Amino acid sequence: MGQKKAAIYVRVSTTNQVDRDSLKTQEERLRAFCTMNEYEVHKLYRDAGISAKDTNRPALEELMRDIKAGVVDVVVVTKLDRITRSVRDFVGLLETFSKTGVDFSSLAESFDTSIAIGRFALNLVVLVAQLEREMTAERVATDMRHRAIKGKWNGGVVPHGYMTQG
Repeated sequence: MGQKKAAIYVRVSTTNQVDRDSLKTQEERLRAFCTMNEYEVHKLYRDAGISAKDTNRPALEELMRDIKAGVVDVVVVTKLDRITRSVRDFVGLLETFSKTGVDFSSLAESFDTSIAIGRFALNLVVLVAQLEREMTAERVATDMRHRAIKGKWNGGVVPHGYMTQG
């Protein structure tokens, strides 16, 4: 059959992380993992400065097209939350992987999805990632409400003739 063709998926959600070489670090670790497991790297899929709140990401969409086309055997990520922070989205991704015979590997978490406890552990980690995203969104909304109450600018386009003051 030959070597498995690996899709390396890397993602960061902020431009600050892009500037700090986080994507390069993820890529290097994943390439080393592929070498160790004798996977042929089919392609690097890179979403820079894009949140994992949903699956509307250019590189992830390209990856899913390649999976459906049958050119990928395994998807590798450094951490589960690199690919999604949504339980619903992760279940959908796993269903697609399963239907197409694609394996999924995450360096940070080890899961055996062929047994009940492995599936439970995987779903638990996804739930925690989703909780973290939702708590961050709540904190940001609270901070923005507080700024608005104090009459401070919350971002966006400043109307013509106005200036920001913090």
